[in-house]
Amino acid sequence: MTQKTISQNLETPFFIVGSPRSGTTLLQILIDAHPNIIIPPESHIFGRFSDIFDYYGDLKKDSNLYLFVKDILQDLSIKEWGLEISVIDFCSQLKITSVKGVISLLFELSAKKVGKNRWGDKTPQNTFYLKEIHKLFPEAKFIHLIRDGRDVTESLKRVFIGPKSIYGIAHRWRKYILTFDEFKKTINSDQFLEIHYEDLVLDLENQVKKIFDFLEEDAETVNSSNIPETERRMFYYKSDPLFDSLNKPISNQKIGIFRKKLTKREIEIFESIAGDGLKIYGYQLETSGKTEIGIHEKIIFFYEDNIFRYLRKLFVPLLRKQINYEVQLKIRKISMLIRNKIRT
Repeated sequence: MTQKTISQNLETPFFIVGSPRSGTTLLQILIDAHPNIIIPPESHIFGRFSDIFDYYGDLKKDSNLYLFVKDILQDLSIKEWGLEISVIDFCSQLKITSVKGVISLLFELSAKKVGKNRWGDKTPQNTFYLKEIHKLFPEAKFIHLIRDGRDVTESLKRVFIGPKSIYGIAHRWRKYILTFDEFKKTINSDQFLEIHYEDLVLDLENQVKKIFDFLEEDAETVNSSNIPETERRMFYYKSDPLFDSLNKPISNQKIGIFRKKLTKREIEIFESIAGDGLKIYGYQLETSGKTEIGIHEKIIFFYEDNIFRYLRKLFVPLLRKQINYEVQLKIRKISMLIRNKIRT
C-alpha cells in the first residue's frame, strides 16, 4: 500500500452500525486491534446532539464554540473515553471550526492517546442518523453488520436493554435493517460494506481481510479462535455484563439458536412482522410469514415492553448510569431550546 493511500485513509472515518445484539461490539474489537485504527467506546454523539447542532449557533463565535465543546467533553458517553483535556486546549487544536471539526478532533485525540492515526465509530443507534452523518462526513465509509433477527431476539430477551416482547423486538430489528437498506441506495457502492454475523464467526480470517480491504488498510492476522486482548475488549467486558461473551472464544454456537429458544408462536409472530427484512438479507423463513396477532397477545406485548421491561431494570446495577445519561440529555436539550428561543 502506498504512502499516498495511507495518507488519504487518515481523512476517511468509518461508522459501524447494525441492530444491537448483532455482534457490533465483537466487530469493533476485531478492527480496533489493528495498529492503525481506533474505535472508542460508543459515542452516541449523533443521537445526543444532532437535533440541537444548529442551536449552538455560529461556532466561529468563541462563546458558541466553547459551549458546544464543553457540552461534548462533559457528555457522559464521551467522558468514558478519558481524554482529560480542557475546553481551551481542545479549541486551540481545532483545524476547522465547525461541528465536523469538533467531532473529528474528538476522535483524533482518542487515537493519538494510544498512538494510532485513524478512527471509526461503533454506535448501533447511528443507524437512525445515517443521513446526518453522511451530510457531515460525505467521505465516510459504513460497515453494516447483519444478524438473523430471530437470533437477535433470543439475545435481547435475555438482557435488560431494548424491548422484551417478540412483537417489540421484531419491529425494532426490522426498522434497523430496512433503514440501512434504504440508506445504502443513496451513497456510492464503494462507501458501504455489509457483513453477516454468521459469516464473521464461521470465516473470521477472510471476513476480517475483506473489512480491512474495504477500509484500504493492511490486513492484520486475527486468531480465529480468540478475541484479541485489547483495551477495548477489557473496557466492555469489565464495565458491562451485557458483553460477557467477549470473554469466550469466537464460536458459531449461537447461529440458529432461536430454533431452540423461541416458541413456534414467537417465530410466527416475528416472521409476520419482519419477514421482509429476513428475506432481503437472505434468511429463510420457518413459517408462512403470515399470522394474525390477537388483541390479548398485543396486551401482553404492551405489558412486556412498557412495564415489565422497566421493572426489570430496577434490579440492574447499571440503572443509575442509564438514568444519569437520560437526565443529562433532557437537561441539555431543554437548556438549548431555551437558549435558542432567547437568542431568536
